[in-house]
Amino acid sequence: MVEAVLLVLREILEAAMIISLLLALSRQLNQNHRWILIAVMIGLLGSWLLGHYAYAIAEALDGQGQELLNASLYLAVILSAMLLSLHIIPLSIAVWKNQLPDAAQGYVQHSLYGLFIVTGSCSVAREGSEIWIYLSGFIHQPAVLESALIGGAIGAGIGVSLGAIAYYLFVFMPRKYFLPLCLVMVTLVMGGLAMQVAKQLMQIGWLDSTAPLWDSSFVVSEQSWLGQLLYALLGYDASPDATQVIFYLVAILPTLTGILWHATRLKESHYVQR
Repeated sequence: MVEAVLLVLREILEAAMIISLLLALSRQLNQNHRWILIAVMIGLLGSWLLGHYAYAIAEALDGQGQELLNASLYLAVILSAMLLSLHIIPLSIAVWKNQLPDAAQGYVQHSLYGLFIVTGSCSVAREGSEIWIYLSGFIHQPAVLESALIGGAIGAGIGVSLGAIAYYLFVFMPRKYFLPLCLVMVTLVMGGLAMQVAKQLMQIGWLDSTAPLWDSSFVVSEQSWLGQLLYALLGYDASPDATQVIFYLVAILPTLTGILWHATRLKESHYVQR
């Protein structure tokens, strides 16, 4: 049961935190939440399909199908989150200040909708499929399946609860603090997902694995509760190699550069107004 709690908690929490950030962002930008229904429905359907056809997917492309599919879903979330950070959020600030015409505001809203749906649905599909695959292994073991379902329900409840707490913390946060913190969280999530992409590609031999650059398992073990939480939130790896670190930096540097550039422009415009 403990194993089921940890596994489901890890998968649910990763998707729940991403959904919470997107929901809080849409609330701060005065957008309606209808996109969440579309994203969750697509994500749940996608997760079931991925779980149902897991063996066929795993055998596809000379046994590399599962890893390539996982990497593709991670990349979809990374790219949509990057677009959200670099392009949509600065425009949204202008919407807050009523500095855009109605046509441009409509463009921002539609862009936000599309990115929210892509990010949310891919996150739910990827993490949900792992739960389907895990539970399907106990279909012919009723006693074990019951224990796994109970543990899964506990893990799901904890994950959803933590996601809800994060959502309300972001929602009631002043806008001047919300946007920087949101950008930091999105950037860290992207970095963690990029490390997962590297790991998937290393598993199929597309990338060479090297010796770990460090080992922080003596501080936080990946198998501990804290390690599982950090993995779900930030893609924590106690012993990453150089390839994973490079992927991490490549994922976060464009967003960090965009944030610094945008902050510089805001500072310059504020100086000119004075």
